[in-house]
Amino acid sequence: RQGAATLRRWCDQLRAPVIGAPMFLASGVELVIAQCTSGIIGTIPALNARTSELFDAWLCEIGAALAAWDRAHPGSPAAPYGVNLIVHKSNARLEEDLALCVAHKVPLVISSMGAREDVNHAVQAYRGVTLHDVTNQVHARKAIDKGATGLIAVAAGAGGHAGMQSPFALVAELRAWFDGPIALAGAIGT
Repeated sequence: RQGAATLRRWCDQLRAPVIGAPMFLASGVELVIAQCTSGIIGTIPALNARTSELFDAWLCEIGAALAAWDRAHPGSPAAPYGVNLIVHKSNARLEEDLALCVAHKVPLVISSMGAREDVNHAVQAYRGVTLHDVTNQVHARKAIDKGATGLIAVAAGAGGHAGMQSPFALVAELRAWFDGPIALAGAIGT
């Protein structure tokens, strides 16, 4: 799978195999840029921008800052960045924000609150990577069935307080049937 190969390549280039969590209201453009220029994947929720117009401006700012970093530091390019999209039908901005992710070719899209085949297809069409937040096996299987590149196992202790399971149990259960990319969220102290 192309997306899995891209993730492996990213991991080889990162200072640490870390995805900075897309924190509602806390993650901003400056944090994403700092994360990426420090060698980890920085992410931001699309909905932290109060409008799609502001989200577009943020994507422009992130892209320009990372390109400037890469020009100034050819030996240590910035890590990729990502966006968290709430794909539940209650998100009235999903289509517009997804179109902006496609237009900016956002390298990583993290989908939450419902798996969507159209979202995975749109991102993967430009060779982007899609990871889907899951808290259990039912949601994980749906995400993979709908074409997600990989999973973010949201375990106990993760932000948003959604995970209920021990990270060790959740990952072990996922590995019993899924051999693709898994990122772990929750219960990580250092």
